[in-house]
Amino acid sequence: MTALPRAEAIDPVALRRRLCRLKRLPTIPRLQQTILAALANPDVDFDDVAELIELDPSLASQVLRLANSAFYGQEGTISGVTQAIILLGVVVTRSLVQSSAVFQLQAVSLEGFWEHSLGCAVAAGAISKVTGIGTPEEVTAAGLLHDLGKVVMCAELPDVVEYIVERARDEGCEFREVERELLGIDHGEIGALANHWQFPPCLAEPIMYHHTPSEAGEAPDEVAIIHVADALVHGLGYGSGGYSRVPEIDRDAWARLGLTPAKLDLILETFTEDLDHGLNYAVLS
Repeated sequence: MTALPRAEAIDPVALRRRLCRLKRLPTIPRLQQTILAALANPDVDFDDVAELIELDPSLASQVLRLANSAFYGQEGTISGVTQAIILLGVVVTRSLVQSSAVFQLQAVSLEGFWEHSLGCAVAAGAISKVTGIGTPEEVTAAGLLHDLGKVVMCAELPDVVEYIVERARDEGCEFREVERELLGIDHGEIGALANHWQFPPCLAEPIMYHHTPSEAGEAPDEVAIIHVADALVHGLGYGSGGYSRVPEIDRDAWARLGLTPAKLDLILETFTEDLDHGLNYAVLS
């Protein structure tokens, strides 16, 4: 198992002290603000957005990396930013710009992290469409960003993340259990820093409460959707987000969405269709 520095291994307070640096995270830079404004235009021009994204080589590489994710089955075949945006969609691209404006997302070392995040985004949209609850685009964005707290940890505590992953695997426990023991909080609470960028409740609350949906305040529907989507994608085997266990689904969240076996079958069908549609759109455009 990866060893932590001896003092920190026996003193969780020292680990939490390192998290205090997160209070000094920057605001979204002007270029990213311009990109977000362009994506918010109902008549968005993907070529124009691509030109803006290409002004930031790091952001452009992240967009291409996501588009070429093994999740989409497009490894190495998407070479243009415009094509990548079409594949990912406006909401997913916007969410990526929002998060990458603050974090170096390429620093995320968790195996299967992006596959899981993208899978959760698609699954959340499918749940919204089938149930008629929430807005598909909003919950898709929330699905992509739901593990933002893990991005924070990979950026600020990479050695601790490696330790947590190995210990959770070796002891057969949940990622969150080890987080709380070492840090006193988990990645959901760390992700609450999303409020630093004034994310609306439909994004901020799923980030914070996707493992504890009963604690949602302003966006209980969106939180319930992300909670179920997270477990669903784990069950389908799309990535892992740092651990392979399938989370238990909260009964109240399931009931809130009015889910039944028949609706679940339709959600899975919609999930597959949405993924296929995105692939065909990108290849043929």
